[in-house]
Amino acid sequence: MSQPAAPQKTFASGRYSKRKRTQVNYRMEELDVDETDVESEEEIVKAKKQRRIAATRPLPKRKIFPFLRLPAEIRNMIYSYALVDPSGVKFVAVQRNKRRCVERVSNKTFSQVAGSRTYYQSNRINDDADEQATELSPSLLAVNKQIHREACDILYSNELIFADPIALYAFMINLGRDGSASRIKTMRLKGWGHGRTSKAYNNSCFAVLRDAKNLEKFYIDCTVGWYRQPKNAAQQIYRDAHPWLEDVGRVKGKFDAALDVLEVSAESLGRNYWNASQNQSDAQRRKAFNDELRRNLELQQKRVMVSMSGKKRKVSKVSGTT
Repeated sequence: MSQPAAPQKTFASGRYSKRKRTQVNYRMEELDVDETDVESEEEIVKAKKQRRIAATRPLPKRKIFPFLRLPAEIRNMIYSYALVDPSGVKFVAVQRNKRRCVERVSNKTFSQVAGSRTYYQSNRINDDADEQATELSPSLLAVNKQIHREACDILYSNELIFADPIALYAFMINLGRDGSASRIKTMRLKGWGHGRTSKAYNNSCFAVLRDAKNLEKFYIDCTVGWYRQPKNAAQQIYRDAHPWLEDVGRVKGKFDAALDVLEVSAESLGRNYWNASQNQSDAQRRKAFNDELRRNLELQQKRVMVSMSGKKRKVSKVSGTT
């Protein structure tokens, strides 16, 4: 008689039937690595290290371009390409870190703000500019003393163009006292201060301009005050620019020497105004301007000479009594 079969273990009983499963080994087996492969990898690593070390070494002399061995004419050409803007270097006044300074701008931006800039624009002068100024490389002068000596005058041969007296004043006071101002050759002023806050800079900018001892030309390309006649324009310029005008005369030994440096545009002499004298040519207006400016300079020279002679007489009387 057959024995009854044992009952199968069910899920409800909490016991599972043992099933055969493929045994999985999670231990990394040793790979068969060819010793030649290891050596080749080590060689690659060594080669990379050697290349990195070689890259940090200074260039051999045969690979350094002998710039200073070039003829002086070619070096000057390179300096001109790197340091000169043919259209002039244009500046506007801005504020940086609560300090007045200048910022170089492009021709397009300068034409939009010269003579009519507001404080709001001065802080955002390049935010909306569509183009950048021609790039110059003044850091070239820091390479060595010989390059600085050869290229410094080329850099300062640029025509420096200022939007208004505030920009000119900010440029001069930040130029330093190392004699750099004496290298400047040409300047151009494109605006004049008319409001209460800017009129004072008309005089201040010419007071600091005295440091430019070797200035060859100073152009005024704007209306000077609200005057329509050359005589009135000359009086206004003398009133504002007399520190510089008289200093040029003292340096050059000629009281009206500044007239050889100063060039005033026809716009400043009232040519574009309907009530100006239409019977006068540009040459006649310029002559009237120069004559009036020369007269003011001559009167000041006579005052100084009279004052000096009076002091001499007092000294002689005092010495005679003693």
